[in-house]
Amino acid sequence: MWIWLWLLPLLKAFSATALFDQCNHEVKLQSGQKLLINSPYYPALYPVGTSCRYAVEAPKDHVLQFKCELQLQTLSTDLKCRSEVFHFNSEGNEVLTSSEYFCGSGKFERISFLNRAAISYISNGHSEPPSAVKLKDKLSEGIAMSTTTQAPQNISIEEQEEDEEQEEDEDGEQEEPEEDLSDEVLHVLQDVGVSDALAYVASLLYDDEESRRSSTAIYLDALPIRSSSKTSAKRARIVSSYPLATSPLKGGGRFTCLVEAIQPTCSCGWSRLPRIASPTNEEALLHEFPPMAGVLTKKHGKVFCGAAIIHHHYLLSAAHCFVGPETSRPGQLRVVVGEHDLASAFETFATRRYDLDAVILHEEFSQAKGQPRNDIALLKTRTPILWSRHVGPACLPLQPTADGKKLPLAGYQVVAAGWGTTSYGGPQTHRLLKTTLDVIDGQECRQKLISSGGVPAHTFCTYTPGRDTCQYDSGGALYERIHGRLVAVGIVSFGQACATQQPSVNTRVASFIKWIRAKSPEVAYCPGRT
Repeated sequence: MWIWLWLLPLLKAFSATALFDQCNHEVKLQSGQKLLINSPYYPALYPVGTSCRYAVEAPKDHVLQFKCELQLQTLSTDLKCRSEVFHFNSEGNEVLTSSEYFCGSGKFERISFLNRAAISYISNGHSEPPSAVKLKDKLSEGIAMSTTTQAPQNISIEEQEEDEEQEEDEDGEQEEPEEDLSDEVLHVLQDVGVSDALAYVASLLYDDEESRRSSTAIYLDALPIRSSSKTSAKRARIVSSYPLATSPLKGGGRFTCLVEAIQPTCSCGWSRLPRIASPTNEEALLHEFPPMAGVLTKKHGKVFCGAAIIHHHYLLSAAHCFVGPETSRPGQLRVVVGEHDLASAFETFATRRYDLDAVILHEEFSQAKGQPRNDIALLKTRTPILWSRHVGPACLPLQPTADGKKLPLAGYQVVAAGWGTTSYGGPQTHRLLKTTLDVIDGQECRQKLISSGGVPAHTFCTYTPGRDTCQYDSGGALYERIHGRLVAVGIVSFGQACATQQPSVNTRVASFIKWIRAKSPEVAYCPGRT
């Protein structure tokens, strides 16, 4: 069973690669650039039994806006969109996992999740429900096409259209009138999970009846589009090299997509939806905390503190983690992101390690009598941390509450995650654990800790019976979920053992926003409250 689970991603990647090995394009756009992607032989129909993929990439911290118009020759009896299907993948994955599936005719608009996206089509070309014939046997014998294209610089789509219109006038050609497809039906299968997506690909390739029953279609009316691109065969910036179709089978189709690289509003703190917290610490979901990072030494390779990603080059952590002889110099350290099980030799697809270029401690950091003060540090990576759905920055509490108070507020809950010990002096967990903690009133905290020296300034306390952070959790963030986003409101600092009757003390991030900005002046951070 476990072997099969590890083979699934390989099977999906192999299947998708085989589908598009004859027509696989990669295009890079600059900020503000527009591009028309038309199907092969547009405005004529693409050949039956073919498939093409177009992967588009925008600059870092941009997104791609797609405005597409489809007219696929999908039979009304094809309720599974199996004869002609169009895919949109908001993350640019070559595998079809988590893609949206379209068939029929209509218009739609989509925006990529980050700076990559992919569109593709697969034509099976049967007028009747497909028989047990592999799709790859239906591929045309055209020239293989796999290209990487840099879109023309400083040329907008409007300028391209003007040049092409002039060429058309010189050639005496007339532009085909634009068709209005708004009254047609657009079939879309949205947000297919891993199992359903794999089953869908398997049904396309092998005509597996059981797999075909595992997916259900959602039918929508044609989606409105604010503007529509003109259609012309000469306006296709990307054209495959398939020969003209000679198959008598019904099918085929055409599409045109206007793509633009734009700078989005600030985005941070994305996360998978959490399970309801258990009464004790529990294992986090895989990639539930995209900002989560572990700090480790190159010498021993063991995570000794946590950190939270807040930018491509910066992470938040606790200053007291970096005062020892083996942890004080950046050349000794690296961070791991996208990780879950430290004991497993099999990394997740998101796991990456980054060497540190700088460790920046707060100038007024001190730790007299075991109580750290101004316990905050910035870690700067040598190379930029790449974003994905599983790795990304936490939001920062840049804005106070309506009454001017700094987050988090007493009575609220925060979530902590880390690879710390499961008990004081006990074994260190190898799987990422999480726990939900209650923020308590400052006066209550000072009374409980008065015998141990009180509570330092710019901190807040958490206390929940039976739940706590512990050793090696230091430096990890405490998150408040605001409008579904993870906001790093605290940093794990210190406590009296673990899960005792005493509260734990955490650095209040909101008190150090000016310091964070001063130490990273080139960064424009995302607000955590909108």
